[in-house]
Amino acid sequence: MDYFTLQRSLDEFGLEIFTLNDIVKITGQKKDVVKSTLTRLVKQEKIFRLKANYYSLKKIENKFQLQKLYVDTYIGLHSALEFYETTTQRFNNLDLITKKTLKNQNVENIDINFHKVKKELFIGFKKIRIKNTEVFISNIEKTIIDCTYFSSKVYLTEIHELIKVNKQTINVDIILTYLKKIDSSTLNKRVGYLLEMNNIKLKGLKINNKYERFNKNLSKNGTKNLKWKLIINEEF
Repeated sequence: MDYFTLQRSLDEFGLEIFTLNDIVKITGQKKDVVKSTLTRLVKQEKIFRLKANYYSLKKIENKFQLQKLYVDTYIGLHSALEFYETTTQRFNNLDLITKKTLKNQNVENIDINFHKVKKELFIGFKKIRIKNTEVFISNIEKTIIDCTYFSSKVYLTEIHELIKVNKQTINVDIILTYLKKIDSSTLNKRVGYLLEMNNIKLKGLKINNKYERFNKNLSKNGTKNLKWKLIINEEF
């Protein structure tokens, strides 16, 4: 198999990022033969090795495509905010939510940052297509929840902006379903209050009577919100 045959095959199957196994299936050749060919093409700088057994024909310019390299992950947090265009900030990293403990990596000069969650939080993502690459990303509702859960890494003002921009399309029933499955009183309080700030009502959430800080990164100085049992220590 030469480079031009590989290129035609990948174009036919619409693969911009491909794996060793993809080429084995396409060509019917033995794995060691395919691996040897791909190694040779990488050395000749005709294709790019992204990570073990993952390759591309050209430089990957859209960092969101790199999610495909990591199974059982989805794009979230700041990267999801970037995708949904609710932040003007642009970062040279890709935030991926995962159930596993994974070491941060660098691919194509993009820092891949992994954020581990419990299995009950690994929900609420969808498949999208970026160029010819299928990737997974949190939906709007789960992005709100994830960003609130990881509020030490995402500013509450950014979550507020996400809700504000998407107010007309946010599905309250979906948020309630996720929150009930996650079953965290503290998370319920913070998400409920953030939504209520934008006149979106959540009903039926379980919360305890302990007062929690709205922004867990700030001091306990603030006014108490009786309904949500929160100390409002940040105003915006």
